[in-house]
Amino acid sequence: MPSRLNNEDIYNLIQQPVATDLIEKADVVIAGSGPVGMTYARTILEKTKATVLMIEVGSQDSPVIGEHHKNSIKYQKDIDAFVNVIKGALQTVSAPPADTYIPTLVGDGWTPPVSENGTSTLIFQGSNPNQIREKNLKASAVTRTVGGMSTHWTCACPTPHDQEIVNNPIPKDERDKLYEQARKLLNVHNDQYDKDSEGDDISIRHNVVKKTLLENLPGNRKIQSLPLAVERRKDNPTYVTWSGANTILGDPTRFDGRFRLRTETRFTKLVPDKNDPKKITSAKLRDLKNDRDIIAMAKAYVITCGAIGTPQVLANSNLATQIPALGRYLCEQSLSFCQIVMKNEIIDYIDKNPDWKARIEAHRLKHKGDPLPIPFSDPEPQVMIPYTSDFPWHCQIHRDAFSYGDVGPRADARVVVDLRFFGRQEIKKENRVYFAGEATARGEWVAGNTDIYGMPQATFEVERSQKDKTNDQKMMKDMCAVASLLGAYLPGSDPQFMEPGLALHITGTTRIGNNPQESVADPSSRVHGFKDLWVGGNGCIPDSTGSNPTLTSVMIALKGAAAVVELLNDSQK
Repeated sequence: MPSRLNNEDIYNLIQQPVATDLIEKADVVIAGSGPVGMTYARTILEKTKATVLMIEVGSQDSPVIGEHHKNSIKYQKDIDAFVNVIKGALQTVSAPPADTYIPTLVGDGWTPPVSENGTSTLIFQGSNPNQIREKNLKASAVTRTVGGMSTHWTCACPTPHDQEIVNNPIPKDERDKLYEQARKLLNVHNDQYDKDSEGDDISIRHNVVKKTLLENLPGNRKIQSLPLAVERRKDNPTYVTWSGANTILGDPTRFDGRFRLRTETRFTKLVPDKNDPKKITSAKLRDLKNDRDIIAMAKAYVITCGAIGTPQVLANSNLATQIPALGRYLCEQSLSFCQIVMKNEIIDYIDKNPDWKARIEAHRLKHKGDPLPIPFSDPEPQVMIPYTSDFPWHCQIHRDAFSYGDVGPRADARVVVDLRFFGRQEIKKENRVYFAGEATARGEWVAGNTDIYGMPQATFEVERSQKDKTNDQKMMKDMCAVASLLGAYLPGSDPQFMEPGLALHITGTTRIGNNPQESVADPSSRVHGFKDLWVGGNGCIPDSTGSNPTLTSVMIALKGAAAVVELLNDSQK
């Protein structure tokens, strides 16, 4: 058998009665090991006796499946160090070739030939010569590891405003119940930076930032603590436990071997049944460690590879023509950002507050000469200004690690506060991600560039409307007004719009809905017209949001998982 299998090879192989190590079988196959994939896995495993095979293209980088890397004490002591972890985890989706002309190169060093338009470009592995610069989400990236982006996410889980849930086909009463289940799965709290069990303020900085905003912004801004998938450790409240994919799955040993995780394995494509094209007969996988194709067979297939990876798998399965909305209606959030150094009057207030006197004196006794009345162990602020009708953007005023915004030696990190404002985008069918190449009748992908994992290259066609741009400017003005209440801009982190795609909150590419012409899947996330195929992730969200999408994605996945359970139960009758 060849190391690379086409559809005919797969059909022949699965019909052979002889057992082979090229075939993996389970009741359910799940592609992707992030929070949404784990939501499907846990629900199915707890409510049935089914077996689940989970496929992950990345490796397991933690002894605990999908654990948040920020749980390391090292990063909780030095949040800026975690910036490098995030940078190392993210891989850009669509990068145009770069101009590689090197005027100082002499001798026999090779350089790309000059093209007709006078440029000298080099197609690096994974770069995309088809990407139009002005329509790119240049900073959009993916994380390929067990747990996905839940290994480094901010854990922000705000509930969307009604205006951010306009197109969701799940009825409100049901949706509210699913949201509550999702919060429990993700272990969401909104009080872990306010008070401890003894009633004392946990974070001085959090409470003073929250107080400043409450006193200076009108009540309709609804200033509150940011809901986070986090819990303060009971053995040592100095530290917290951030939720990851492992939080959702729990201890996998309790499933008595019914859960299997296969890492460093690419989920290449789905193979439809010869006699029933609306039924999936198997999935083609690529064992990256052994460089060979294998087959997975199941009663149900769930693709949760992210807002880019999931439509990529469906497109590579030659399903794009059957699913007209695939990759379309793409929305991404605009992102404005700045960092401030807290005002002198705020620091003076901290120093003179009798509630914090004992903590400050203990700190100064231990660290003589420190001019700041803020203990080194004081947790960072985590405050939210939620989306409202009058201010239609989501705001996070906190101190956390992203792929940008590290403080370094410019200032004492204890007095630095980050402001991140997330804006919505108008929903337009024309905004999309599409994939290079085309599938032949034999099921092989040809003629097109691939990403570094050998899948068809993703290309963006995304433009913000004039309405979006006007709203972005209003959001920037509001951010500057809020920042002025807290302090002065940190040099190098003045108010700015970040690169398109940097929010990493793409929605719509596999949206759920009732109309097969305008959505990819039904309200239960089952792909329209298919009996045994589900999609999951941020791409399923059919709305434009300013809020962080993970909570909503898990909410949608819970309904989808219930539909898979129903299918499995019906198959037993």
